[in-house]
Amino acid sequence: MSRRDESACPDFFREWFICPASVAVDMRARGQYVAVFLLFLTVQGVALLFAPILYDLSLQAFEDPGDPLNPLYYIAAMIVMTAIILVVLKLTKGNALRYIFLGAVFMTLYAVFLPLTFYMTDSALLVDVLPTLLALVLVLLLWKSPEWYIIDLVGFIVAFGAAAILGVSFGILPVFILLIILAVYDAISVYKTKHMLTLAEGVSELRLPVLFVVPKSLDYRMDDEGPLDLKDESKAGSRETMMMGVGDAVIPGILVVSAAIFLSPEEIPFQYSLEALAVALGTLLGSFLGFALLMRQVATGRPQAGLPFLNGGAMAGFLIAYVLVYGTLPFL
Repeated sequence: MSRRDESACPDFFREWFICPASVAVDMRARGQYVAVFLLFLTVQGVALLFAPILYDLSLQAFEDPGDPLNPLYYIAAMIVMTAIILVVLKLTKGNALRYIFLGAVFMTLYAVFLPLTFYMTDSALLVDVLPTLLALVLVLLLWKSPEWYIIDLVGFIVAFGAAAILGVSFGILPVFILLIILAVYDAISVYKTKHMLTLAEGVSELRLPVLFVVPKSLDYRMDDEGPLDLKDESKAGSRETMMMGVGDAVIPGILVVSAAIFLSPEEIPFQYSLEALAVALGTLLGSFLGFALLMRQVATGRPQAGLPFLNGGAMAGFLIAYVLVYGTLPFL
């Protein structure tokens, strides 16, 4: 076992964490860590701002957000889609899968731009045209020029939109059920079956907004690096980019949004209560601390299951904040 070499760690990690031994060679720049942390926080912050618009317009994925069976339907759909993607990756060269993903991205972008346009204007023409036009332009950019900044821009919009839509669609108890199941599933799929690594490797080659890409320098181009190989740990330190799954920002954000929405009294127009917002920010703080612990593991260069850290931190933050604000345990 090699000796820990703390001199090789960036100041950021020396100040906050014990530097892992395997970080001794070729550490990523501090700016990459800062960028990833800002992406994580900003996605959830913007989702909090966007969610009241969806709630006012009753744009929810489930008729009854409090139904504890909702997360089971979601998980089942996710597993089926993952299986389909893996089969398509194996049987085709990826073009079919890319078109499927681009179609899904277009629909998600449209679902974000439509309520924003509806909320900001009374013009029926703009409501009919602008969301489609904006979504189409971004998808065309993603198709024609899939550089890291285009991928990150589209991924950011998809991320805060998905966190807000799912946050207003799942009540707090269903979100807890969802986060626990997803954390277990993520750990199994990364450490045991490793099919999530296969999925990430295959999809990354298609240059789709399922991973945030944070390069060491702004002049980085996606063609500068070969295919992603997450299973070969010898290549970990040589990567020019740091990557974070878009889902890693979305999933804990669901609980942040759900806490703010469903702990607030139902009013028209809808506004967050101070108590609900305090619990939501406590949830965000918990997920951020979980993310910081995850980044310590990611610094080794080895792929990590993010959701056990992120979901665990979010749920712990929610429980602590709820007790401090309301003086009792939730769900009782």
